[in-house]
Amino acid sequence: MNHLRDWVPFKFSVTRSEPLVDWCNLGLARFIEPFFEDTIAQSMRLPFNLVFQQQTSIDVLKEVANGTDIVPPTGFIFHMSRCGSTLITQMLAEFEENIVISEAPPIDSVISSRNDSASDDSVKLWLQWMVAAFGRRRSGAEKHYFIKFDAWNTLDLDLIAGVFPTVPSLFVYRNPVEVLASQLREPGMHVVPGFLEKRLPQLNVTAALEMSREEYCARILAEICEPAVARAQAGPMLLVNYEELPNAVFDRIASHFNLAFEPAEISAMLDKTRFNAKRPQLFFEADTETKKREVSDDARRVAETLVDPIYNRLEEIRLRTTA
Repeated sequence: MNHLRDWVPFKFSVTRSEPLVDWCNLGLARFIEPFFEDTIAQSMRLPFNLVFQQQTSIDVLKEVANGTDIVPPTGFIFHMSRCGSTLITQMLAEFEENIVISEAPPIDSVISSRNDSASDDSVKLWLQWMVAAFGRRRSGAEKHYFIKFDAWNTLDLDLIAGVFPTVPSLFVYRNPVEVLASQLREPGMHVVPGFLEKRLPQLNVTAALEMSREEYCARILAEICEPAVARAQAGPMLLVNYEELPNAVFDRIASHFNLAFEPAEISAMLDKTRFNAKRPQLFFEADTETKKREVSDDARRVAETLVDPIYNRLEEIRLRTTA
């Protein structure tokens, strides 16, 4: 598929007739912005992409995925949200040899299609193809390939692990009251009532209206963390607490993903930590104490009741495996 050499999928949809893939021409541009959509938005403003948008059938994605010169996934990053996972991806994206895909909507759209009409077998094939399409070497320097999934994709761990059973994964998490404070201040999509209704029918819009905003958000966070506990207990998932960053990238995460960093690389990554991971134009400012102070008594109570027990189980497993 030489005519799509410089193109990457940026949208996946399932119509009544067939799945469709929309493509964006990136040229040699890398995914170095905090999120996948940031890079796509920049490229889609270019005149070429405005005029020559491409939409194809799923068969074209299959052909691309079955091509040569594809880097297999090195590691998967799952997370609780607002817990340092973007910092990890920004540090890894510092080097041209790393492909880093951060919360790509096409990947989530493939996964979520199983909640509609698609069969599990079809979704597994589509996921293989989509992941492979993002792993193509475009500059020739690429050696490693990392995917950071959306926070709610822990709910799909069974599917993802079934398709990629040998890819190492990690789960990043943080003190629940700090994450809750961030989500209440600036809600992510997954804590908006109804967004995860198909994945979590017990937390549908009707249920959300019967509880406080704080409780609903806390219950969503608990649901996201629970599958990570089960996966980590089984052994294959590395647990990383926000408080371990950034140094965990150089030791525990590097070891888990079979990486080795030279002193100059570590220095470059540490320099990256001076800036806000989500807003790189700003310097990083520690906000742990601010978040703890700003939460209401109700938010603190639901965090302690609904999420702390799961957080404590994650900590028990992490501390046991790092002792």
